[in-house]
Amino acid sequence: MAFAATQTGPRPVLLQIEDQFNKRIDDDVGKLVDCFTDIVKVGENKDKDKFKVAQEGYQIESQAAQIVRSCESLLSLIGELKQNLLLNDTKTLSKLRKTQSVKLEKDALAIKDQMATMKEELAETVYDLESVSYRSLTDPYDQK
Repeated sequence: MAFAATQTGPRPVLLQIEDQFNKRIDDDVGKLVDCFTDIVKVGENKDKDKFKVAQEGYQIESQAAQIVRSCESLLSLIGELKQNLLLNDTKTLSKLRKTQSVKLEKDALAIKDQMATMKEELAETVYDLESVSYRSLTDPYDQK
């Protein structure tokens, strides 16, 4: 039972996150549309006195401020989506890990080959040194 829960566990969490992002996008875009609609409605200049014009000017300024807040919210949402993609893109992360693993395995094999070559060269050098050394020890008359 616990295994089945872990298999289906992460997927609903990702769906919840997606739903939250979609809701935020819908809310912000809805606010943008409402604000632009209100600005256009208020923008008519038919028989208005100075007080009404000032009142509508304030309303347009507040709608413009709301548009700016909604745009900033959408920009921060874009940043969150990018961060979420970077942190939760398991396909790309596993691909990078696999590529790095293959590279490290190739490097390890190259190092092992170098070590084997060095070991053979060292063995040959030691053998040559031993044979020269033993020859000089066993042949005392050879020292002229």
